Amino acid sequence: MGLKTRNSKGWFVNGVCGFFILLWVYAATAKLLEFEDFSVQLGQSPLLSAYAGVLVWLVPLSEYVLSGLLLIPKTKKVGLYGSLCLMMAFTTYIIIILNYADFVPCSCGGILESLGWTEHLIFNGVCVLLAAFAFLIASHNPKSAILGLKRNTILKLCAGLMGSTVLVIVLFLTSEEQMHRNNAFVRRYIPHVFNQKQVYDLGVNSYYIAGITADSIYLGNSTAPFTLLSFDKNLSDSSSSQIKLVNASAIKFLASKIKVNDSVLLLHDGTVPVLFSGALQSRIITPQRTPFYFTKLQPLGSDRYAFTAREAATNENELGLFSYADTSGFKLVPQILERQVDGIFDVEGFLIFNEELQRLIYVYRFRNEYLIMDTNLNDVHREKLIDTISIAQLQIDTIASKGQRKLGANTIHVSHNIATSGKQLYVHSKRLGKYEPELDDGRSIVDVYDLKKGLYMHSLYLQHPGMKPLIDLGLENNQVYAICGTYLICYQKTSQNRVTPN
Repeated sequence: MGLKTRNSKGWFVNGVCGFFILLWVYAATAKLLEFEDFSVQLGQSPLLSAYAGVLVWLVPLSEYVLSGLLLIPKTKKVGLYGSLCLMMAFTTYIIIILNYADFVPCSCGGILESLGWTEHLIFNGVCVLLAAFAFLIASHNPKSAILGLKRNTILKLCAGLMGSTVLVIVLFLTSEEQMHRNNAFVRRYIPHVFNQKQVYDLGVNSYYIAGITADSIYLGNSTAPFTLLSFDKNLSDSSSSQIKLVNASAIKFLASKIKVNDSVLLLHDGTVPVLFSGALQSRIITPQRTPFYFTKLQPLGSDRYAFTAREAATNENELGLFSYADTSGFKLVPQILERQVDGIFDVEGFLIFNEELQRLIYVYRFRNEYLIMDTNLNDVHREKLIDTISIAQLQIDTIASKGQRKLGANTIHVSHNIATSGKQLYVHSKRLGKYEPELDDGRSIVDVYDLKKGLYMHSLYLQHPGMKPLIDLGLENNQVYAICGTYLICYQKTSQNRVTPN
């Protein structure tokens, strides 16, 4: 080999080493200078969320170590080999992002801020080739019969490329498993899922969603309990009407609530107790016999209802069923709601029916659990929410003079509202997970779950600037309805499931 050839190869190796030194030092320093942003981005990565706590330190440390190895002549070859492996790992990460991730996040900042993910892939590919050629040249042995290289050098090169690829794939697969099954409260946000389609000013904040039918959404009003407000699905047309109650003059309502179920209009008050029902179109409802007090009521169709009520022997809240068509159709099932503290506050939750799946859903308010069961309260599946609070953390204050017990300010709410449609369950939460920025008043967190698989899917922000707070939530197909303060908002799901880089 001539002197000129050796010098040119030496310059090439040194040039590649200098390039990677600058790249690693810059990349590591940028991550540390913007550590909070880097932590958030890594924590919300669709691939490596479960390992963000380790990788947020390990990645910049590895980049500094590699730049140090590349500076020292005796360790230059080791530094090139490490640079090759790390860059191959980054390249594999991008390939998985582009082809297998649930969504494509925004590209990283720094010197490559203007590059999209495809451009990143090309840049990384060039870097892998540079590191590979420089490593081969640095490992050159003129006495070898195979292109001047030792056989184990070729094997090392292949092992490094393959090992880095396999490592990232394993991290991706195990991270997916931890995110879905053993989540440590690291949310995975999908941006731009719903766009605000229409906003209607209700004037007051006492409205709630009474029901959604094929062509309309209906609202009840807690301060005007017999008023029914209806909108078309686009909130472009509205009407207000008064519900007429037959034989109700002697009833003193305390906590009445309206429900609209298909073509049926219901009004119930479990403190009286009483249940009125009738045709939605007529707005005339008549009383039906309700021989028990209840706290929640969910119609199941055909004069059947699921409810929660106090069990006489234990004074604890339980799930039950009631049917007007069956004289023996009343039953409580004590073993479903599981006591942790007092059997009253600790089992408090939301009761909802999924029409498409024909499943009853109960989401605990103060713990990270929800139940999926059939309409006979059988085949109960217990699934976990993404939150980490498995035991209700309650502050129960007692007013001895009135014999009352109330929840104090230090009680932690895991779930605030729920909605369901198709195979999905939406849970509104106000608790921040790891790597999440502070939540302002103009947006709300919604966690999305797959009811068929019993898995956490992803999270999203519902944007409602100047319309705080989120009071109630409704879901049907590709539209979300939210009452935020005094506003009713219709959100339309975007047509794209994958989001391209900014």
